[in-house]
Amino acid sequence: MQYEIRLTDTNGYTVATRKVHHRRLPQATYRMRTLAARHAASEKDLALQHANALTGLNARNARDEADRIRATAYRVRITPPVA
Repeated sequence: MQYEIRLTDTNGYTVATRKVHHRRLPQATYRMRTLAARHAASEKDLALQHANALTGLNARNARDEADRIRATAYRVRITPPVA
């Protein structure tokens, strides 16, 4: 049986999708969570670079938004095959 695993970010956008056999589901889920940590770090870095280009209240708001990016907020969704 093939399952589809989807990693979504804090905004609900799909970061990655994989189809895996049901026996490899735990390993694939672990890999997706590892990917979430790397993706969140990358997105946070990009948001902070953007904040550094701004001034005043806009910069503060952008930094606050960057602080809200966390890998723990990413979701791994598993879709079973349709029979």
